[in-house]
Amino acid sequence: MLGLVKDQGKKGDAMSIKKRDFLKRFGMVSAGLAAATVTDPAGAQVPPGVPKATGRSMLDSPNYIGTASKGYGFRANWARSLPPVSTVDPNYKPRRINKAIELWEDNQVVAYAEFGPTGAPDTYEEGKRMAHTYCDAINYEMENDAFNFSDLRNFMQGLVDGGPTPSGHRTPMVFVTLPAWGFDGASMRANVWQIHQALAAGAHGVLICEMESPEAAEIAIAGGRYKWTWPGVEELPIEGVRGAGSQDFAAHIWGVRPAEYLRVADVWPHNPKGEITMGFKLENRRSAQVAEQIMAVKGLAFAEPGPSDNGWSHLGWDAIRADITPAQRAALPASKRLEEDLERIRLAAKANNVKWLGNGPPGATPQQQIDEGRRMGPAGNNEAAVRADREYTKRKMPY
Repeated sequence: MLGLVKDQGKKGDAMSIKKRDFLKRFGMVSAGLAAATVTDPAGAQVPPGVPKATGRSMLDSPNYIGTASKGYGFRANWARSLPPVSTVDPNYKPRRINKAIELWEDNQVVAYAEFGPTGAPDTYEEGKRMAHTYCDAINYEMENDAFNFSDLRNFMQGLVDGGPTPSGHRTPMVFVTLPAWGFDGASMRANVWQIHQALAAGAHGVLICEMESPEAAEIAIAGGRYKWTWPGVEELPIEGVRGAGSQDFAAHIWGVRPAEYLRVADVWPHNPKGEITMGFKLENRRSAQVAEQIMAVKGLAFAEPGPSDNGWSHLGWDAIRADITPAQRAALPASKRLEEDLERIRLAAKANNVKWLGNGPPGATPQQQIDEGRRMGPAGNNEAAVRADREYTKRKMPY
């Protein structure tokens, strides 16, 4: 036994010597590495060749594409430059929180600007600037642009701080395009949290992409509602799923008490007193086949056909081929089916009094489009066209 202990002691001494040699050698290497590093003012060591962190963002890059939005910043032509239309009431007083609903109740067309966050830390300032838009609404685009709800909250606070609008509304109506695609019920259930987050940030509505399932449509509407139904308002098939606590920041943005927010944060027009507007994009060839069922889902406020994506869905590779002319593309059988399906989606919206985000029948003039039900659309940096719509509809609300 004693011999074993002695042997173990010898082994332990040998291991200790080896460990000391290893640590000594490592220390020598470490010392050499330390000599090659740079110490920043905060005391952290920066390896050679690594730029020193300065707290800057991609806004500081000389190659940055702009200052934020889809149009790369708040353009001068998003700002009001033309006088109000001749029918405007100078004593107009707003009667709703959601500016778009108020206009729709007056049979007016809602023009919207587009904002696509890039991930740069400037959404608060962009919100302050866009509070002065001539548009009635803002599409905050998170389908393809930066998906960040903190940025959305900063943007909404900027709108409040830069407002109110000349019409007296605290902010323009804001609807958020989300990548919560409406393929089927399962996918919509898995992504309904996106709707919760957008509305909790103070947005007035959302726009769901690729809606091709009536079940997904009903789930999306439930995502915009709380768990109760007003007296006198019809119960919907699926109970609302917004949760307690979601009202606080949103109420602050809307300028009401949380209890009042809970009272009015319901889907319009299903609840005539509701201030939430839910929208769908029916933007593929499968959507058209169930357009009538989707447009009949109660709680839907507005819809669009996503003509670009619908074109890709119908034509496939032929939609983007460079070796055919526009005339050749238009002559394809798929192009004819696309035109028919776009019109089918529009007519389904019209039959169900869903506000149409899009144009009218093929070849219609802007005034004919309005007569056929156009009630929403992108301003397209064309204030003159927006003003012409307002003159035609004899709009009383200021910008």
